[in-house]
Amino acid sequence: MNNLAEMASQAIQNAGQQPAPRGDNPTIRKLFIVLHGSYGSLFTTKFSTGERDSNGKDKGIRAAMLVWEAALAKYSPDTIETAAKRLADECPAFPPNLPQFEAICKAVMPRKTFSDDQPRRLPPPEAKPIGPVEFVAMNDGRDWARKLLARQAAGDRVNIGSLECAKKALRIQEGE
Repeated sequence: MNNLAEMASQAIQNAGQQPAPRGDNPTIRKLFIVLHGSYGSLFTTKFSTGERDSNGKDKGIRAAMLVWEAALAKYSPDTIETAAKRLADECPAFPPNLPQFEAICKAVMPRKTFSDDQPRRLPPPEAKPIGPVEFVAMNDGRDWARKLLARQAAGDRVNIGSLECAKKALRIQEGE
């Protein structure tokens, strides 16, 4: 526990010395503005230490922004914004702490589906249109069977049951 207190104290002291790009994440800055606007001093007093850095900003709030930025880095800005909009329903009376806000972010984060994890499948093969099928019509009532066998010979897919019926109608034995 003592180590954690030292780390927090060190973070507060170093918050004013951080370079401008780190800890100046626009998403986190907007989030802190929304939280301050929604909850007022209830939110800012959670982190405020009263110590000011060289820029005149509170070191405690700067340190909190660094911690929140590191913890929320795994979420997209859209997810953070959606979670911030949901705060009125989730935490109407008191401002959320970081774990509570992370839980809201997890809840609004788009879900991965089973199909997202699967490799992409190849498209189905293109069906090649079969031109006019040629067969000798006998006009004996079994031309349908001759046409089916001619379609199969031309490379068209024909149902196996239909082929068997056509062969029986034409009295074709297996192997012929």
